[in-house]
Amino acid sequence: MRKRREGFTLIEVIIAMMLLSIGLVMIMQLFSRGLKAARTSCDYTKAIILAKGKMEELSYTPVSDSGEFEKGFRWESEVLPYKELEETGYNLMELKIKVSWDDTIDKQKSIELVSLKAILNEEEL
Repeated sequence: MRKRREGFTLIEVIIAMMLLSIGLVMIMQLFSRGLKAARTSCDYTKAIILAKGKMEELSYTPVSDSGEFEKGFRWESEVLPYKELEETGYNLMELKIKVSWDDTIDKQKSIELVSLKAILNEEEL
């Protein structure tokens, strides 16, 4: 009688290697998507912080302007009349801040903050 050898055949080893490599490829794709999502989230967070700071500046001196921050972030401000409150002697102004930047794949992304500011009517001074 013949003795049976214990162990793996070449086919079993090849199938196991293929399954392992497919699993590793899937894990690497998930990892790269996670990194991309983290970068996008970081960019949006930076843009919101920059826009809030510009909005605070704009509330003190409401003028339409544009400029650039560091690291490729750009901003535009717009001040528009919103509504006149005749009873109170104030005008409401609409303040808009738009912060935009280029994504890693040359897609332009942007956020916009809008607020209102009450300004004393100059005719009654």
